[in-house]
Amino acid sequence: MLFNSVEFGLFFAGVVAIYYGLVPRGWLRTRKGVLLLASYAFYVSWNPIFVLLLLASTLLDFCLGLAMGRAARSAVRRVLVTVSLMGNLGLLAVFKYGGFLTETVGALLAAEPPEGALWLLHLTVPLGISFYTFQTLSYSIDVYRGERAPERNLLDFALYVSFFPQLLAGPIVRAGELLPQLATLRPPRAEDVERGLARIGAGLFKKVVLADTLAAYVDPVFAAPGDAPGGNVLLAAYAYAFQIYFDFSGYCDIAIGLGVLFGIRLPENFRRPYRAASIREFWQRWHITLSSWLRDYLYIPLGGNRRGATRTAANLMVTMLLGGLWHGAAWHFVVWGGYHGLLLLAHRAWCAGRVAVTPLLPRRMVTFHLVVLGWLLFRLPALEEVGRALGSVASGGFDPSVEALRTLVIVAAACASTLSMAPVALSESFLRWPPWLQGATYAVLAYVLFLTAATSQRFIYFQF
Repeated sequence: MLFNSVEFGLFFAGVVAIYYGLVPRGWLRTRKGVLLLASYAFYVSWNPIFVLLLLASTLLDFCLGLAMGRAARSAVRRVLVTVSLMGNLGLLAVFKYGGFLTETVGALLAAEPPEGALWLLHLTVPLGISFYTFQTLSYSIDVYRGERAPERNLLDFALYVSFFPQLLAGPIVRAGELLPQLATLRPPRAEDVERGLARIGAGLFKKVVLADTLAAYVDPVFAAPGDAPGGNVLLAAYAYAFQIYFDFSGYCDIAIGLGVLFGIRLPENFRRPYRAASIREFWQRWHITLSSWLRDYLYIPLGGNRRGATRTAANLMVTMLLGGLWHGAAWHFVVWGGYHGLLLLAHRAWCAGRVAVTPLLPRRMVTFHLVVLGWLLFRLPALEEVGRALGSVASGGFDPSVEALRTLVIVAAACASTLSMAPVALSESFLRWPPWLQGATYAVLAYVLFLTAATSQRFIYFQF
């Protein structure tokens, strides 16, 4: 069930009807049980068998958390957290990276993979496994570090891991952000409901009207980037930068809005990333929950910037390479992560050199175009295709088709919005409109969703 589908609309309406209409307000445990059953039903609708992995990850870290809470010796706690790391990362390695590692080893040895490993090439990657694995791991590590007490309520912990609005593509929620809310689970206020609905509407608009429209142009161009005129390839590069932003931030807007309707506040995952004036600032604004996870659970434990320039550079590159690999089991994701690692190192060198501060707008323009170039590495599966795309751009030419002109208008409007100084988000601006105009907007959006339901695309980050 996609968020932008009729099936999900009916599913969500049913969950709300049961949650608020059939379960009394004081029956907190029952309401949480409804949300947990809804979350598992939502996940089962994608692939029933993989719900067992979700259950296994939940039970593993819940039990290990309790054991760490009882363990008096630090050595025992280290063993328990190691079991958590091996269990969770082991499942991730097998299902997401098993085929990739098998093919890579075979290529390095110039031999066919052994028959015993061929099954790894055909495994389906469970939806959301990268997200809920990082979520449960952060809990185990926090308990090991003594930064939070182990959760003793299995219902609350299971709901923390599987809460359906953010289960498949984030935001990645820390235990300290969600478990305290689940302990009380107060219903939202009227103004919160209004904001939640506006946030859902903004997310659906980003996905259905903007991201999917851009995808209809980007996908054919990048299917053969060497065959399209240079201007069209260049337009597709800009279009993809906004497509992936509207697609992913749209998902997060919907997830945050859905959470609000149940009285749950999920963390923000985007903060106008294309307004960043440096690559470092970009990663403080883009996929914030992943960036902070990698910082707190990988970069800082590796030593961060505390052990000299060489070690800092190595720690940063390892973090970004693994961050790229987190996105997918393919070398072009690793290359993309390394590209951003090099940009971050260049930024550190720039700052260390005490170069005179340049105006804000040029820094934003340079950062944005460096990010757009990086998206080519992310989107195209081979460096040869990136080379063909850049070669086409250098050759020039432009085919002013209807699709190209429509895409150009969207990209130009998105760029203008990015460069504008308006601090108000789309959903917040919507709340200032007259009620009749809000109602008309919801009606038009619902009509568009109905018309596009059959052709709607999956969210890009579902593949990660």
